[in-house]
Amino acid sequence: MKDITKKALKLGLWNTLDVQFANVLTLPISDNNNKYNVKEALILASATLSAHVRFGHVCLPLCLITFDKLFQGNHPELVYSIYKKLGKLSIDAWQELLLSCSAVSDGSKITPLVLENKRLYLYHMWEDECRVARFFNYKCQSNILQKEKIISVLNQLFPIIYTEIDWHKIATAIGITHQRVLISGGPGTGKTSIIAKIIAALLLCSNRNDLKIKMIAPTGKAAALLTESFKININNIPQLNKTCLHNLPERATTLHSLLETRSYNKNIQYDYLDPIHLDLLVIDEASMVSLSMFAQLFLTLSPQTRVIFFGDQYQLYPVEPGSVFKDICQFSSFQYSYKRYQEIVNLTGYEFPIVSYSKLSTHYNYNSIIDGMCILKKNYRFNERSGINQLAVAINLGDCTRVLSLLTSNIYKDLYYIYIVEKESYMNMILNCAMEYSNYLQKLQHTKISKTNILESFNHYRILCALRDGPFGVIRMNYFIEQILSEKGLIKLNNSGNYIGRPIIILRNKPSLGLCNGDIGVLLLNDQNKLSAYFILPEDRLKVVQLYQLPEHETCFAMTIHKSQGSEFNHIAIILPNKHTPILTRELLYTAVTRSRQCLFLYATDHVIIRSINLVTKRYSGLYDRIEK
Repeated sequence: MKDITKKALKLGLWNTLDVQFANVLTLPISDNNNKYNVKEALILASATLSAHVRFGHVCLPLCLITFDKLFQGNHPELVYSIYKKLGKLSIDAWQELLLSCSAVSDGSKITPLVLENKRLYLYHMWEDECRVARFFNYKCQSNILQKEKIISVLNQLFPIIYTEIDWHKIATAIGITHQRVLISGGPGTGKTSIIAKIIAALLLCSNRNDLKIKMIAPTGKAAALLTESFKININNIPQLNKTCLHNLPERATTLHSLLETRSYNKNIQYDYLDPIHLDLLVIDEASMVSLSMFAQLFLTLSPQTRVIFFGDQYQLYPVEPGSVFKDICQFSSFQYSYKRYQEIVNLTGYEFPIVSYSKLSTHYNYNSIIDGMCILKKNYRFNERSGINQLAVAINLGDCTRVLSLLTSNIYKDLYYIYIVEKESYMNMILNCAMEYSNYLQKLQHTKISKTNILESFNHYRILCALRDGPFGVIRMNYFIEQILSEKGLIKLNNSGNYIGRPIIILRNKPSLGLCNGDIGVLLLNDQNKLSAYFILPEDRLKVVQLYQLPEHETCFAMTIHKSQGSEFNHIAIILPNKHTPILTRELLYTAVTRSRQCLFLYATDHVIIRSINLVTKRYSGLYDRIEK
């Protein structure tokens, strides 16, 4: 097995931590008592599971370690040598073999590994998945009281329009009449405006003046954007009086701050003994939240708390393992229960097309998860002539022919596709991208232009790269752009690396300064003629930070697509490498395209675009099967 392990390490299938983990688990198993190759089998299964968790999966389905599926069907010579030693084990044989190990149980006792429903888990991941499933399986008392009052409030907030269905009204009705609500929609579908409408409707319908409401997001940057958009939308609702406004949350906070961590002997622990009592918790950008963070959150919440999840199921997965939001969105393929459908029709006045209920009534009751879901499809940002929206839809559908047709048709004024095949086109790409920043850099020469105006001008445009390293990566692009802008006389480089007009992105949270990972600012001269960093905060507040106070940061003419998630720009340039890599997926391309409001330049090749669209990320978990149906 040592030779097999070395080959797997050399091929990058496992890393040293995966192997060390597997070796520790197999220490109690002696070679003398290894008649059925239990030790070798456990090494293979546990090392592969560890590697899967590193790549974001919650579990390892046993079918993936059978002869034809191991290592995704690649490296046949290595697979053959493994199964020459183990034999071609079936899924049932794997299950019997693993459960014979002291390190594996069915979850009835604490062991390093849990094997359940033919899926192998790390114990803590299994525990987290069970906890999240219990949260969504919780049977809430959802009897709709004061029906006439709810109808009246909904009609005030959404005057009835008979020409088309108002899905914002339907989403709001669902949000105030169900305890577990999930609303998914892409950029431009109006999710943030619905947050304000749901909170307003709850306040107007409630007989209480002390509702406890909180809004959270997974990152400080996302929380700041939610705070800004919420204040704009809530102030446009004239029905709210001073009493209602008094109950509004002042700002959104991060998920981490809500959990109120405390330190004991340098170990972070969560105060599970004192649950957080809220009437409503709104979670924005929920697709970015990992399984473990949701599990910790649900353990601290009172079961009676109404929780509303907002997100986009087609965006990138969380950085850490799990894909809770996307897993739950799988239920959107079902229809509402008949009782729920009638309630929505009565509350909103809208009937919408549905399938037969005969099958559904036997599988879903009133408290089912689908009865608390709403998928937003209408885009209010883009009109029919917009190529950006059509491109995003085609990417989601996996329609490569349609994608390439949109990019090459030259019909749409907001789409530009530049084919990168040679050194000349590569250098032209860098030059074009760099000169898009000339407008904001020229404003630096005018002393009468405000710093807010300069920052807003910079934030109109951004370059998004799929990679950090290499000729098409962020590091190289930022370097080349600085050189070009310096040659054009638009910036003045120096040995310190800091200069007037240098854009920076914060790489680490610094709460004492109110700066979050992902915040973007520009270096400008302050009133004392000294270089300082300027940031635009919610409500157009200007934040000034001395250079020596800044946390870790880097130049940000170009940023990664991952870092751009949650942000939007009027004009973007997307740069993909000229060769496909595993990081280029359908989700990554969709996320990049939907960062643009008005105009998109895509630098790529047909081959890379097609490969990216066809590579759909899948994260293995058992959450969908754990939700009661």
